Amino acid sequence: RTQYSACTAMLCLFVGPVGLDNGVGLRPAMGYNTWNDLRCEGVTADAIDAIAVAMVELGLAKLGYAYLNVDDCWATATDPSGELVADPAAFPDGLPALVESVHARGLRFGLYGDRGWKTCAFRPGSGGLEPAHAAQFARWGVDYLKYDSCWASNDHDAAFEQYGAMRDALNASGRPVLYSLCGWNAWYAPRGAELANSWRIAADCDEWANVYVAVRTNEALGQHAAPGGFNDPDMLLGSDPTAPAHLTPRQVQAQFSLWAVMAAPLLIGSRLRSMPASDLATYSNPEVIAINQDALGRQGEVVWSNCPPYAPRDNWWNSPWSMPREVAVAWTSVLVTAAMLSATSALLLRRRAPRTARCMLVFAACCTGYVCWIWYHRPRLDACQQVWARPLEDGSHALCFVNFAPHAAVVGCDSACMARAGIRSPVTVRDAVRQRATDFGQVRQVDAVHLPADGGSELYRLTPLSV
Repeated sequence: RTQYSACTAMLCLFVGPVGLDNGVGLRPAMGYNTWNDLRCEGVTADAIDAIAVAMVELGLAKLGYAYLNVDDCWATATDPSGELVADPAAFPDGLPALVESVHARGLRFGLYGDRGWKTCAFRPGSGGLEPAHAAQFARWGVDYLKYDSCWASNDHDAAFEQYGAMRDALNASGRPVLYSLCGWNAWYAPRGAELANSWRIAADCDEWANVYVAVRTNEALGQHAAPGGFNDPDMLLGSDPTAPAHLTPRQVQAQFSLWAVMAAPLLIGSRLRSMPASDLATYSNPEVIAINQDALGRQGEVVWSNCPPYAPRDNWWNSPWSMPREVAVAWTSVLVTAAMLSATSALLLRRRAPRTARCMLVFAACCTGYVCWIWYHRPRLDACQQVWARPLEDGSHALCFVNFAPHAAVVGCDSACMARAGIRSPVTVRDAVRQRATDFGQVRQVDAVHLPADGGSELYRLTPLSV
């Protein structure tokens, strides 16, 4: 055995790390991402510097929201050496100056890349240039990399190889960079921990139905999450109606509570500088944050549900079921216009050029059919409820009740539900959202939790009497 151990150690020294080896991401990342705030047109040094100021002044930085992550659209080209070139109009002093400014405010700086030859917004990607780009990010002082999957193969082995290439390049850079894989699929989870610190398991959360899809997808993936690597169901959506994507305040709270129990990254994806007071109160709740950041690092699981069986789809870029809503709306507008113009032209040409008219009618029908296909496959909610449970380091448990239905519901967690959660002794029940004790007293089960419609939720911390 001693000889075998020595040989193994020597082999590791020669081969080097084959998995992620950066020492960061031991708890779910907390911070902010620009995408659902600035999109492309708003990504500038001035805007990002103002957001850094807001993160500090709102008290978010003190609560642990450490990462300020710049999403797509910061780069415009690659130089002759293959390195990425930041948009000179948006970043006149260059990216390193902005990174230094963000660091000076006590925050960490995150950046965006893509494993394909282009990003989702058609900016330069990193495919085949991983060593150069990783070294560039390290030299700039980048602390977090979101690595997307547009314009790249959806073949599993190819995806793992490409994500592994950036992992190895980051490992070789000498800088600990939190690596966030963004592949939008559940099939990354079984191999996620060897590739990254977090891995996206579903399409973009840009509406309540997509939050539901992400939650249902994640319910089967808990065994793959642990300190250093977590399932990522996407960013937190605020309720600011001017943001490109938003929820209702009730749904904002439900998402935050679910993300806490799922040990998911807490990355605010909303208008930070005009954040509604209710959103700030939700994201600033120290008891919910403590559940999310619990050192045990265990993802919660569903212990009661009346939702129908769910099997996640294989998402590919702009597939109808994973297409962002604004893209679906844009495509619909283009296709409906094209169908109307083609149909009108066909009517005008039916006598003079009947063959051309028939072709135009077929084209109009195809456009109409594709619109129907897009909206037929859009994500939908099931009228159901769930109870999630998560074990915590001190022996207590977090219990989250959520209602996805369009009508109010009353849900409980009986003795069988509590047993599935690992709770077999009397507990006291604390309301983590309202930060106060409940009226349940000392109980062996939680009865009659009233949940409003469309995202009603409750989050409790259950503590055994002996703790």
